[in-house]
This record gives sequence, structure tokens and C-alpha cells, in this order.
Amino acid sequence: MAENNDELKMINHLLDVEKDANLLISQAMEEANKKIEAARAKYNEEYKTQVDKIINELKTKYENSINEVSNKHQKQIEDYQSYLESKNQNYDAFSKALDKLILKA
Repeated sequence: MAENNDELKMINHLLDVEKDANLLISQAMEEANKKIEAARAKYNEEYKTQVDKIINELKTKYENSINEVSNKHQKQIEDYQSYLESKNQNYDAFSKALDKLILKA
């Protein structure tokens, strides 16, 4: 019977060791999950910051490009208007050319 009692003590001791090991594993997994979540939050924030920075840079470049094209377009229009205003307009010759074209038809 003493032998049986020793076996029970040994089995109970092993069960206690297994229970302690399970507890340690659970605590380690919880700690690991907390660290993973903290790291994920940190890197998500850094990612968002970098993406926002890139978006702002691209937006600025786009707006600058739009302004540059608009200014260039406006200057071309002004130059063409100046060119047209500097030309002599000959209404008599234009009227005669129209008369010839209309009378031919």
C-alpha cells in the first residue's frame, strides 16, 4: 500500500507540475499577445504617418503642377490675345473676300 501511496504522490506531483506549466504557458501567451498588439499598434501608427506624409507630398506636387499648367495656359492665351490685337484688321478686304465667295455660290 505504501508503494501505491508513493505512486499517487508522484502522479499528483506530476499533475501539479503540468498545471504549473500550463499556467506559465498561458501567462507567456498573454504577454506575447500584449507585446504583439503593442507592436502592431506602434507600426500601424508609423505606417499611417508615412502614408499621410506621402499623400501630402503627392497632393502638393499635384497642386503645384496644376498651378503651373494653369499659369502657362493663361500666359499662352494672353500672348495670343496680344498677337491678335497687334494685327491690323482690314475690314474692307474681308468684306470684298466675302462678297466674292457669296457671289460665286
